[in-house]
Amino acid sequence: MPLQDDLVGAREPAVVLVGADGEDVVNGDLEWYLNQSFPNDSPVGPDKHYGGFTSANQVVLQKHADGVARLATLVAERLTNSGGRLKRTVGECAVGASDDACLTAFIRSFGRRALRRPVTDEDVAFYRQPAVAVPYTAEDYADVITLLMSAPESLFLVEHGDESVTAAVAPLTPHELASRLSFHFWQTTPDEALLASADSGELGTEAGFAAQVDRLFKHERTRASVGLFFDEWLRNTTLQSPDGLIGNARFDKLRGDYTPVKETRDRMWSEVTDAALYYTFDKPGTFDSFFRSTRSFARTPDVAQLYGVPVWDGVSEPPEAPGRAGLITRPALVATGSAGSRIIMKGVFIRKNLLCDKLGDPPANAGSSPPAEPFAPDDTDRVHIDKLTGSGSCAGCHTALINDLGFATQNFDSLGRLRTSELLLDGDGKELAPPAAIDTSAMPHIAGPTDETTVANAQELVSLMADSPKLDACFARTYFRYTFGRSEDPGTKDKPGADSCALAHIEKSLRQGSDLATVLRSVALHPSFKSRSFQ
Repeated sequence: MPLQDDLVGAREPAVVLVGADGEDVVNGDLEWYLNQSFPNDSPVGPDKHYGGFTSANQVVLQKHADGVARLATLVAERLTNSGGRLKRTVGECAVGASDDACLTAFIRSFGRRALRRPVTDEDVAFYRQPAVAVPYTAEDYADVITLLMSAPESLFLVEHGDESVTAAVAPLTPHELASRLSFHFWQTTPDEALLASADSGELGTEAGFAAQVDRLFKHERTRASVGLFFDEWLRNTTLQSPDGLIGNARFDKLRGDYTPVKETRDRMWSEVTDAALYYTFDKPGTFDSFFRSTRSFARTPDVAQLYGVPVWDGVSEPPEAPGRAGLITRPALVATGSAGSRIIMKGVFIRKNLLCDKLGDPPANAGSSPPAEPFAPDDTDRVHIDKLTGSGSCAGCHTALINDLGFATQNFDSLGRLRTSELLLDGDGKELAPPAAIDTSAMPHIAGPTDETTVANAQELVSLMADSPKLDACFARTYFRYTFGRSEDPGTKDKPGADSCALAHIEKSLRQGSDLATVLRSVALHPSFKSRSFQ
C-alpha cells in the first residue's frame, strides 16, 4: 500500500526527550531553536482564506530538512556531552566499556519513542551503523540519536495500515492509531501509557480505545489542541492591527478616548478562543450555547473596553455584554482595525467560514467600476456598498449572498464597539454630515439566493443561523478537516461521498444537543478515525 505522510509538528523532538535530561534542559536548549529553525505552516483548505488548517499543510521545504538535520545533531550533542547526561540518556552501561547489548537496548528503548512503534531487529541493524566499534563512545551514541531523530517515521505520521488487508480502506495498526490519536488531541507523540496500550493490543479493542480517548481528552494538552482548532477556524485574518492607525485623523476621531495597543488584535482573537474553551471545558455547553453566547471573555482592559464590561478574571462567571448577539458580534469578527466597517468582508466570512458556502472569485476589475449612483457626503457605509455592488454584474453575489450578512452587524463600529449612529467623516476627520442612523435590516439568504427571510438585526440573524442545519453541517465539515488534515468528500444529493457517514456522525451529535466536549470527542470514536484510505 502507498505511504501516507504528514509532517509532525516541531514540538515532537522535545517530547521524545523529556525525562532523558530534565524538562528544563530540553525546553531551555530547544525551544528557541525550534521556533527559529522551522518555518511557520500556513493553513491549507478548500478556500484560499477560509476554512483551512495548518494540519492540512503537506508542504515540505528544504528549510524543514535543514532544520531537522541541525536539530537532531544539536539534541544528540546535548544528551551525550557529559558522563552524567550520557548515563541518564542511555543507562549505566554507557559509561565505561559500552558493549553491543548496551547499544542494542538503547536503540530499542529510544527508538520506540522516536519511531512510535516497536523496534525490529532490522531497525537495530540499521540504526547502529554510525557506531564504530566496541567500546562505544559518547560520539557513537550521538550519531545514533541523530540518525533516529532524522528518520522519516520520527518526522512524519507514516500510515501503511494493516498490510494483510488488500482493500482500498484498511484499518490502522495499533501503533499507527496511537500516533493518530495522540497527535489529534495532543499535537504531539504518544505517552508511555498510550504506547503500552498499543503494545498490549488493548488499544485495538473497543473498550480499550474508548478508555484512551477519554484519558487523552481530559488531559490539559487537549485544551491547547482544541484552542488551536477554534483559533484557526474563527480567526478573522482581515482584521488589521488597530494600533497601526493611531495618528490618522479619521481613525483618531472615530476611536475617541480608546487607545489600542500592539497586542490588541491578538487579544481580540484570543477572546473568541477563550469563549470556545469555556463552553468546551470550563462550563460544558452545546455549540449552540457558544454560538449564541453574549458573555465577554476579555482578559485585558483594552478588549473589555470594547465590550463596555469589566475584565474577566478567567475563573468566575464571565460578564454579560449588553447589545451583543453571539459569536458574529464579538469584536474580533465585526472590527476591521481601520477607520471604516467592511461590510463585504464580514459577509464573506460568515458565508464561507460559518455556512461553508462557496463564492465565485471576484472579477479582475472588481472595485474599479464606477458606482451606479454618485457617492454623497451623507452616504453611510451601507449606502456606499449598495451603490457600488447592488446592481450590474456584482449584484448576483453581493446582493444575494454577501452584503446582507454584513448589514445586520452595522450597529458595531470598526473597533467592534456598539454604536447607535455612524460618524460620517472625511480623510481629515471632519464631519461631512450629522451622524447617520444605523440600519441593520437584512435579507441574509441563509438557505440560498431564493431564501427571502428577513431579519431586523444581528440578534435575529444569529437565531436564523443557529436554527439552520447549515451551521451544524459547516461545523462538522470544518472539524473533519482539522481532524483528518484534508478536505472532506460530502458527496452530492444523489450520491453519498466517501466521508458522508463521518460527517453525518458529527452533525447528529450536534443536533442531539450534545455538549461541545462530547462532539469533539465523538470524531475519534467513529470507525473512519481508525482507518486509512489508499485510493
